[in-house]
Amino acid sequence: MNGSIKGKQKQGMTNNNRNTRAFFEKVTDFVKKQEVITGPDEKQNLWTKIEREIVSRERVRKLRIYASVATAAVLLGFAIWIESAGILEQSKSLNQVVSEISVPKQASDIILMVSDSDEIRIEKDTAIVNFADNGKITVNNEAIERKPTKSSAREKEEKYNQIIVPGGKRTMLTLSDSTKIWVNAGTRIIFPEEFKGTERRIFVDGEAYLEVTENKRKPFVVETPALFEIEVLGTAFNVCTYDELEFATVVLARGKVEVAGSGRQKKIMAPDQLLKIDAEGVLEEPIPVNAEDYISWTKGLMVIKSKPFSEVLKRLQIYFGVPLNIDPSLNESISGQLALKDDFEEVLLGLKNIVSFSYHEEEEGGYRIEKD
Repeated sequence: MNGSIKGKQKQGMTNNNRNTRAFFEKVTDFVKKQEVITGPDEKQNLWTKIEREIVSRERVRKLRIYASVATAAVLLGFAIWIESAGILEQSKSLNQVVSEISVPKQASDIILMVSDSDEIRIEKDTAIVNFADNGKITVNNEAIERKPTKSSAREKEEKYNQIIVPGGKRTMLTLSDSTKIWVNAGTRIIFPEEFKGTERRIFVDGEAYLEVTENKRKPFVVETPALFEIEVLGTAFNVCTYDELEFATVVLARGKVEVAGSGRQKKIMAPDQLLKIDAEGVLEEPIPVNAEDYISWTKGLMVIKSKPFSEVLKRLQIYFGVPLNIDPSLNESISGQLALKDDFEEVLLGLKNIVSFSYHEEEEGGYRIEKD
């Protein structure tokens, strides 16, 4: 019986030996491929020490200590490789990048700022900007010449681009992962030239409608100047963060998004829901809406359903980039549809068919809107 127990113990040790060796072989083989362990002698020395510890029952405790140290060393080397490959999070957060990127003076042109070239100004009211995964850029199907870059120790750092759309204009932007973004007037977006690491992260200040390319291994995250961010895998949604409006909003057209606010608040949204976020980053409960009404601006339309007239005027002020001095008594609810492609005064004339008001230009620019 004792012989049987000893035989089983010996067999158990042999199996443990094989399992331990197989485990370490997999780890070391993987790390070796990443050039952390550079020579076969070092690997063989490691096996010799491990096997000696496994064979000796009296030194099992030391084996555990040694294995822990060896594993830690392997993982440390692996972490160093990950960091050198640019897989760990960059030393600079996107918020830091945003604070460091200069904002050009207000202009009537759409401005595209590429990381390694001068400003590109687009005079047309709409533009189609495409960033291909091979680094090529086109604006309205015309290729943009890139400046040759010099190699440096910082070349692995993320390179960021910026697009700024002024009042009265819109842009359709395609990112390197094929995600499509419709950028509304008065909006600034900052995004990397290519998505490195374990996520895809951009910054949106203003309003944008996104159709995100699905990639389960790289979630897509939208940061905002407000106290919230949005995480998605592959979906379509509208985000609006204009300072002039009382609330920031997220409207989901399809898929699923998770919105993280202040105080670790999180809300998961379903299609045809709207979520409001106040200035403190507090999330309200999502409410049912028709998402198409909130993305109609991508087609040059404004759909109005029981909205206070003063709020509609604020939206028009943002869209056209025209200062408005609005009479606070203009708060009656209106419904209708406006074509945003028209001249601003033509839009005001159209609104006079719905609401009784008067307007006149002010000397310093803009318009005064008053109740009749």
